[in-house]
Amino acid sequence: MSVPERYPHQPLAQPVESSPPREDAPPQPGPVAVPPIAEETLVRRRRMRRPLPLWLRIVVLLVGWIVLLVGVAGLVLPGIQGIATIAIGAAILSVASELAYEWMRKSLSRWPKIWDRVEKFRDRIHDKLSNWVHRKK
Repeated sequence: MSVPERYPHQPLAQPVESSPPREDAPPQPGPVAVPPIAEETLVRRRRMRRPLPLWLRIVVLLVGWIVLLVGVAGLVLPGIQGIATIAIGAAILSVASELAYEWMRKSLSRWPKIWDRVEKFRDRIHDKLSNWVHRKK
């Protein structure tokens, strides 16, 4: 004995070839192709920056991980703002790591105002470190 299908598979209706497309037709559901102009300029601006030297990137990674771990400890210990410290540690990590930057960008894309503040904080850190290292004597 076979079990009857609850939703039988039927082919989708195809538009008639002879009918011209209506101009007042509603937009079709689905992804809309948006030109990534803003994202391209952001990536281009980030790539135009001078890279940090290896020793400084290692120091920034260590500081970022330490702040991130203090934030994790702050989730259970009183007196330390855990989530804020984790966000600051992740922002510091994203200065030296593209993987951390992409992770933060994807996870904070829901909250554009918070992402803008984190991006400004990250830019300030990178600019200060870059100016400190590449200053002319």
